[in-house]
Amino acid sequence: MRVCGDLSVCFTGEKREQQFLSSGTQKPYPASVLKPGCCSPLCVWQAGAVCSVTQQCQCPSLAAAGGQEPQRAGSSSPTLDEAAGPWAGADIAEDDLDIIPPSPEEEELPPFSPSAQNPVVHNPALERFRGMKFPHSAEMMNIFHKKFGLHCFRTNQLEAINAALLGEDCFILMPTGGGKSLCYQLPACVSAGVTIVISPLRSLIIDQVQKLKTLDIAATYLTGDRTDADASKIYMQLSKKDPVIKLLYVTPEKVCASSRLMSALENLYDRKLLARFVIDEAHCVSQWGHDFRQDYKRLNTLRRKFRSVPMMALTATANPRVQKDILNQLEMLKPQVFTMSFNRHNLKYDVLPKKPKKVAMDCLEWIKKYHPHDSGIIYCLSRHECDTTAAILQKEGLAALAYHAGLTDSNRDLVQQKWVNQEGCQVICATIAFGMGIDKPDVRYVIHASLPKSIEGYYQESGRAGRDGEMSHCLLFYSYSDVTRLRRLILMEKDGNSHTRQTHFNNLYSMVHYCENVVECRRVQLLAYFGETNFNPTFCKDHPEVICDNCSRKKDYKSRNVTEDVKSIVRFVREHCAQAGRINGSRNPGSGRYTLNMMVDIFLGSTSAKIQSGIFGKGAAYSRHNAERLFRKLVLDKILDEDLYITANDQAVAYVILGERAQAVLDGSLQVEFHETESASAIRRQRASMAKMSQREEMVKQCLSELTDTCKTLGKVFDVHYFNIFSTSTLKKIAETLSSDVEVLLQIDGVTEDKLEKYGAEIIKVMDKYSECSIPGSSRKCSGGACVSAGWCRGQGRCHRCLTHTFSDFCSGYSRYRRTKKLPSSKAPASSGASSGSYSVGGTQGAAGKLAMMALPKPKSRSFLQPSYSIF
Repeated sequence: MRVCGDLSVCFTGEKREQQFLSSGTQKPYPASVLKPGCCSPLCVWQAGAVCSVTQQCQCPSLAAAGGQEPQRAGSSSPTLDEAAGPWAGADIAEDDLDIIPPSPEEEELPPFSPSAQNPVVHNPALERFRGMKFPHSAEMMNIFHKKFGLHCFRTNQLEAINAALLGEDCFILMPTGGGKSLCYQLPACVSAGVTIVISPLRSLIIDQVQKLKTLDIAATYLTGDRTDADASKIYMQLSKKDPVIKLLYVTPEKVCASSRLMSALENLYDRKLLARFVIDEAHCVSQWGHDFRQDYKRLNTLRRKFRSVPMMALTATANPRVQKDILNQLEMLKPQVFTMSFNRHNLKYDVLPKKPKKVAMDCLEWIKKYHPHDSGIIYCLSRHECDTTAAILQKEGLAALAYHAGLTDSNRDLVQQKWVNQEGCQVICATIAFGMGIDKPDVRYVIHASLPKSIEGYYQESGRAGRDGEMSHCLLFYSYSDVTRLRRLILMEKDGNSHTRQTHFNNLYSMVHYCENVVECRRVQLLAYFGETNFNPTFCKDHPEVICDNCSRKKDYKSRNVTEDVKSIVRFVREHCAQAGRINGSRNPGSGRYTLNMMVDIFLGSTSAKIQSGIFGKGAAYSRHNAERLFRKLVLDKILDEDLYITANDQAVAYVILGERAQAVLDGSLQVEFHETESASAIRRQRASMAKMSQREEMVKQCLSELTDTCKTLGKVFDVHYFNIFSTSTLKKIAETLSSDVEVLLQIDGVTEDKLEKYGAEIIKVMDKYSECSIPGSSRKCSGGACVSAGWCRGQGRCHRCLTHTFSDFCSGYSRYRRTKKLPSSKAPASSGASSGSYSVGGTQGAAGKLAMMALPKPKSRSFLQPSYSIF
C-alpha cells in the first residue's frame, strides 16, 4: 500500500487501522468518524479524525507519484476530486418592470451521484496547497469535522482553504452548490481575528448568519436595518482585545458609506485582528457581468487602505472576460486562482415551445405531471405576468403566489417565508428579482415562462434548483416573440450608453442561440459560453437521469447547405425593404417594411403573404416550423437584422433589414448550413416514466417525509429555516440508514455531536419507528452471509437490519459515547447571555435523565441550545 504523506491507512471491511509514521505510535481510530463502506486506501488526517474519501489523493507525495485512489464502489458519498406563433401587442409598460437585479447564492451540498463528478485538471502551480502538511492542518481538520460535521472536501476546497490560511489572495470560481462558503468560513474559524464578508443582499446575509449560528460559530451582520443599540454592541465587541466575532457580514453599500465601520476596520487592522476580506458574488464587481453593482466596484479601496490583509473573491458565474475584470477592479495582482467545471450535474435542462396565451396552463400541466408536490419557481418577465400566472394556478388548485417589486416589503417577506417554509405556497411566480437571498435547497424545478436576458442570468436563475444535489428540472418556454419585448426593455434603460446596449443585445442573442439550437447538448452550449470547451459531450447520454432534451432525441438531424436560398432572401431584402429600397429619393415599387413572420409567409408562398413576387413560394419545400427557424438563424448569424420601431400606439415592431454579414453571403465567402427538424410539438413531446419502488424505498421515502416535518416543527420553535437544522441531503442520508444508532448517524455529512445534542431527541423518535427490523419478514437474529452481501451488516457483531435499536438504546449508547470521547464542548465555559456550557444538558434532563426522552422544548428551556459565545 502507498504511503500517503505522513500516514498509512488501510480500511478493509471493518478492519480500520492507522499508523502515524512520523512518531511510530499507533492510535485507535473511532468508527464514528469514518464514512460507511470505506474499503480502499484513503487519505486521513490523524489529528482531525476525518475520513477524506477521495477519488484523487490530496497528498503531494502521492500526487507527484501519479497515484490515484480508486473510487468506492456502491457509495453515494461525495468525493474530493471529483415554437410558437407571433404574439401581437407583446409590450410592457415601464412601470411594470422590476429593477431589483438577480444574484446567486449557494449551499454546502454533496453531488448528485459519484458517477457524475466533474473532472478536475490539476494546476501544477497550486500543488503546494495540497495535503495536510501545514501548521494549521490539525486545528483545521478538527473544526471541519466537529463544527461543520463534514468528512470529505470537495473539488478545490482543501487547496483554497490552505491558500487562504497561508495568507494568499484567492479567486474562487465554483458552480452553485460547489461549496464556496466553506472556503472562507472554515479559515475564519481557524484564523485569529475577524473575517469581513461582503455580500450583496440582506436576506442572503441573514440566512448565512443563521446557518452559522446553528453550528455554534460566532457570526453576525451589520446592515442598514440594524438598530443603533445592536450596532453599538457589535462595534463594542469588535473593539475588545480578543473579539469573539469570527465572521462579520456587511453589504458593499455599508462598506462604502459607513465611516464608523471603516474606523472599526482600521482599529482591527492596527491590532492585526483583521483576518481577511471576502467578496462574495464577485461578478457584481465587473461592468461586463450581468449583475454589475457600482458599490462593488468601489471595494478596491479595501486593498488600498489595508494592503497586508488577504482578499478572497468568490463567484458562481464569470466568463474569462469577467474573471479578468474582477481581478483588475479589486487590484488582486497575484491571486491564487481556483476554478472548476460549471456543470451542474444534477440538473436536467429542457426547452419547450411557448404559446404565450397558454403558457400558464402549460406550466400547470407540466408541474402536475412531474412535480405535483414539490417546491418550484416560475420566472416571468413582468409583474403583470406574475400576477396572472399565479391567479391561473390558484384557480386550478395549485398553491401559487406572486412575488415582485410591486408588492410592499412586508408582503414580499410574507410570500417568501410561506414558500421557503412550504406553508401554503408550493410555487412562487416571480420576476428575476426573486432568488437573490434565497437559500432553499429543495427547489425541484425552475421554469422560465419568458426568455431570460442572458446566458449568465439563465444559469444563475436555473441554478436555484437542486441545491441539495438531488435531480431537478430546468424548463424554459421559448418563443421568438419575447426577443422583441426584451430588445425594447434594453432600449428603455436610462443609464445605458450605446456600447452597454450593444453588450446587452449580444447577451440576449446568445440566449436565443441556446434556445434555437436543437442539435447540440444543452450543457455543452452553457459551458462553452463560460469558456469551458473541453466538457465531455457524452455526459448526458452517460447519465440518462439528467439527460437534456437535445441529447434525448433519437433522430439524428442532418445538416444541409442552404446558401442559395439565403442568397435569394438577402437579395429580396436589399431590393424590397424600405431602408434599402430608395433610389433617387423615391421608393421602389413594392418596397416596404416586413417583419420576420411576413417574410416567412412570402418565402412559403402563403396566400396571406403581403407580396407575391421575388422569393414568393421559393421555400415551399420547408415546413413552417423550419422556415421560421431558418429566418431566426439568419438574424442570429447577422446575415439579417431587425430594426425596432415604436408605433403611435406605443407598440414595438421589429422590421427586417440587412445584417453586417449579408454581403459575405452574396460574395460566396460565407456558406450557410442548416439543420432541418420535425415540428415543434413533435420535438418536445415528453413521457413520464415512474419506477416501481421497493418496500425499503417506500419506507425511506416515508421516513424522509417525517424527518422533514420534524425539522419544520423545530424550525418554528427555534426561529430558523428548517433546512438549516439539517439539510435536505443530510436528512435523506439519515432516512436511508433506517437506523437510530448514534455512531451510524455521526458518519453522515452534516451530523455533528452538537446537533445530535440539540435535535437528536426528535430525530431519533422518528428513526426509532423506522428501524430496519420493522421491515416485514426480517429476522431478529443476524443470518450472516445474506445480510453482509446485501450491505446491511458491517461485521461488528450486530446487524442494523436484524437488531432492534430502541429509544433507550440511543440514550444509553449516546451517554457512553460522550463519556468515552470526553468532548471538549462539555466543558464550555459560561458566557453572558448563555447558561453554563453550551452543550451541557444541565437541568433539562428531568426524571429520565436522558436527552432523547425530552419533549419538544422552547429554546429558553434548553440551555445547551444557546450559543457558547455572546456578541450582545
